Amino acid sequence: MYHSNTKNNFSTETVKFLNSLVQKGGPEPHEDLAFTKIVNQIKDNEVEPFREVIHDSLNRNTLMGHGLIKPFGYPGDFKVINSIYRQYVNPNPKYSNWDRFFQDQAGAQAVRNRKNCFINYCNKLEAGNKKDIKVLILGCGPATDVNEYLEKNSESRISFVLIDFDQNAIDFAKYQNERFNGSIDYLRINVLRYKPSMYFDLIWSAGLFDYFKNKHFSYIIDKYYKYLNKKGEFIIGNFSTDNPTKRLMEVLSEWYLNHRSKYDLLKLAVDAGINENLIQIDMEELGVNLFLRLKHS
Repeated sequence: MYHSNTKNNFSTETVKFLNSLVQKGGPEPHEDLAFTKIVNQIKDNEVEPFREVIHDSLNRNTLMGHGLIKPFGYPGDFKVINSIYRQYVNPNPKYSNWDRFFQDQAGAQAVRNRKNCFINYCNKLEAGNKKDIKVLILGCGPATDVNEYLEKNSESRISFVLIDFDQNAIDFAKYQNERFNGSIDYLRINVLRYKPSMYFDLIWSAGLFDYFKNKHFSYIIDKYYKYLNKKGEFIIGNFSTDNPTKRLMEVLSEWYLNHRSKYDLLKLAVDAGINENLIQIDMEELGVNLFLRLKHS
């Protein structure tokens, strides 16, 4: 329970409410809006005092705490992303409501939706091609999306090349895709340094580019676009400026992303030398995650 003398602008009622949430493992569904309102109104100089109030819940036992601690060096690591995909909730009642709250947020749902978008793109690729298909994934994370696709399509003609800079992510992806590893190559390398040795029908990156500054974003487009096969596509996911979970991610997990609008994505692609006629921007059903689609001429 919070007893600090740290100065903050929280009312006694707010601190009492937050303490009650810690005691019961997070908000009940009917308390989600009240908790979200508190977080969204927190000023930057109040973030640390706020975290002190709910300190007992900000540990590896909660998804938000895992993000804040960053055991693998970054908030949206393979373990968090896999937990979002699998809708994992800690069964311990000291923490389960926090995970339920986390999983119910628009940001988490958008991550699951982008997995579904990936599966749909792969299905369309196989339906439109009789030849073998090659897919490159930049920043593969846990490769749960690949796992789900191959589980549903055991006769798939897709060969995957998965890249990630985190060896832990590569090891996890290999383990959960063990029975499909004949169709998957893994490379531990920074995407800025990797030079492909083949051409691809799809280059996919769902959760990497929102960590890049604009100059790196355009540089990676220019670097990889030339490795598309004819009629291939380079598809890049990026959280939208309309993400309602932005402040929650920042305050609870220090999870900072470069949110971008449709116009921002269009400009970055044009700056990378892509013909505007070959650019399309889609979104998952919530509109929280945008997809910049670059078609080969």
